[in-house]
Amino acid sequence: MNGRIALLVAVLMFTTGTALAEAAIEPDLAPGGAQIDAQATFGVATTPFDVATLPEAKGQAFVLRAGGRYALPIPLSLELDVPLVLGSVAQPAGSYVDATALGNPQIGVRYRFIERRSGEAALALAGAVAVGIPLASHAEDLMPNRVLAIADGIEGRAHPEWFTPGVVPITASGALGWASAPWRLETELRLPLLVRVTDANLPSMTTNTNTLGLAAVASGEARYRLSRRLSLAAGAHLFFDLAPSVAHVRDVSRVQDFERLSLHIHFGSRAALVVDLQTAIAGELGGSTIAFGLRGVVNLERDQPRP
Repeated sequence: MNGRIALLVAVLMFTTGTALAEAAIEPDLAPGGAQIDAQATFGVATTPFDVATLPEAKGQAFVLRAGGRYALPIPLSLELDVPLVLGSVAQPAGSYVDATALGNPQIGVRYRFIERRSGEAALALAGAVAVGIPLASHAEDLMPNRVLAIADGIEGRAHPEWFTPGVVPITASGALGWASAPWRLETELRLPLLVRVTDANLPSMTTNTNTLGLAAVASGEARYRLSRRLSLAAGAHLFFDLAPSVAHVRDVSRVQDFERLSLHIHFGSRAALVVDLQTAIAGELGGSTIAFGLRGVVNLERDQPRP
């Protein structure tokens, strides 16, 4: 018992110590620096699926993502994201069918327009463009299509460019961040444009695919540094279905909200582990979608004196 108490005290001292407070991971890397991150989210969702037969996708899935960034000598960074989904799709009789689906890998660039510091406050403005490789899985039985739709629901429809098969996604985005200890605020607007290249095995007799699809995702997050090791964050986003890539077969909401609570665990200034709990309150996903996730980030940049 005494050993367990000693271990608990040691853990609490590690996570809540405040002496020599460490900075959070900075999103902007020094020239030549690299960052790798990975994410694993498990959730359940029921989301619209635009075919006349069974016009919804219901089930549970692990949404996995691996990513990386590399900062060039100019204020420009290269980015890569690769999503993968392992899921189970509910069937009308009550059984489940397991399915695995690859999402559309994304290759992008991000330019930092503004980086200003004034005392303890910092302001940053960045813009990015990403192009997806149309590798998202699809099949005649539509199981990969459905499991991708479930993953899209688990993520609150925040990344249709990841989970829409048969398209080349082109996503423009802008992000604004402000930090002044212990607070950090971040906002982002993303505009995924989906250019149709195949019908992704959707039945042509009952489904109408569109040449172009367009969405908008507006998000925001507020983060508070509790201690040297811990931060607490609350975030939300709104998804707007401006022009669907597949014509809806029934009336569905064109707006979807999604909310997230996060606990950030900092390991020095180069690594962090983030625990997420996310759900939807209203919209098509309201009452049917909840997810739990882990994200890990590691900065690989060399120690360099900052001006």
